[in-house]
Amino acid sequence: MKNNIEQYKIFVESAEKNSEKRINQNNIYLTFSLALFSFISITKIDKLPFFILCILGTIISIIWFFTIDNYSKRNKVKFSIINEYEEKNDLNWFIEEQKRISILTNLSFLEKLLPIAFIIIYLIMMSLV
Repeated sequence: MKNNIEQYKIFVESAEKNSEKRINQNNIYLTFSLALFSFISITKIDKLPFFILCILGTIISIIWFFTIDNYSKRNKVKFSIINEYEEKNDLNWFIEEQKRISILTNLSFLEKLLPIAFIIIYLIMMSLV
């Protein structure tokens, strides 16, 4: 039983680390997107390089969107495993937490709005060229 508890702790920590990686990835994509957007906005460049940079920004935003989606799916898998363990061992911390926060807006949905906003901005900028 003690070994199971240690494994449980390690698994919960791995779920937390996955969330930390997700935050770090979002910060990287956000920083790059803001830098690229700023560069495109304030630099006077020809139409072709401008268009190429907007396409690059769009592609990066799409990758960002799918990265968020991937991390979200990974977290769901990890927490479903944690929930299964808790049910078998008469523990309900994560299950209870999920019940109580289920009324809140899904954070993955909110996270995905940012890359979508950048995609829209880049598409609008390309249409103005």
